[in-house]
Amino acid sequence: MPKIQEKKQMNCPSFERLVDFVDSRLEEREAARVEAHLASGCGVCGETTSWYERVRHTVESDHSVAPPSWVFKRAVRIFDAPKRRSPGLTERIGHAIASLVFDSFARPALVGVRSTETANRQLLYRADDYSIDLQISGLEHSNADVMGQILKERGEGFESVCGLKLELARHDDVIVSVVTNDIGEFKLTGIEQGVYELRVALSEGSITVPNIPVGEP
Repeated sequence: MPKIQEKKQMNCPSFERLVDFVDSRLEEREAARVEAHLASGCGVCGETTSWYERVRHTVESDHSVAPPSWVFKRAVRIFDAPKRRSPGLTERIGHAIASLVFDSFARPALVGVRSTETANRQLLYRADDYSIDLQISGLEHSNADVMGQILKERGEGFESVCGLKLELARHDDVIVSVVTNDIGEFKLTGIEQGVYELRVALSEGSITVPNIPVGEP
């Protein structure tokens, strides 16, 4: 909101009413009053109205790419109350190899948009019903942090992804191991640059996430 808004006179429409006028949400009689006030040459209200019209135009002309569906799903699941899973047979996945379905470094740069993720890399892998979301931060340093979350497509709540044992390996050597928290999240800190694989132990088998680039272009 422009600072000039603070100098409005007592007989001027409120900021909310000016916004409703621009958005055509006022009744006809009230809209006529606001229009007449603006026509009288009130500089304060004219500036406020012009500012909001510019903001509205910017929003309407925004062509940002919508986030992938898995991002929305992850956000929603954070607010889901944990539910008890229905008893039944567990689907066997055996030993699955996850495939890469999203890499933030592979996205085309948007012209005129300044990136705020230059030091972070977002990766999404999928294996059967499981999604492994990774974020690698601190790429400008010799050591980086790998944060992530595991989700199950048809799982109720987070019971199927909490308490999972993970191993980060390089050249068949386990570098570090960790256990997911109650919503399937985990964090690995101080990881040297290189290419790794992440092994996830499940009740119905295991998932290997290959060729994870830490600090690699």
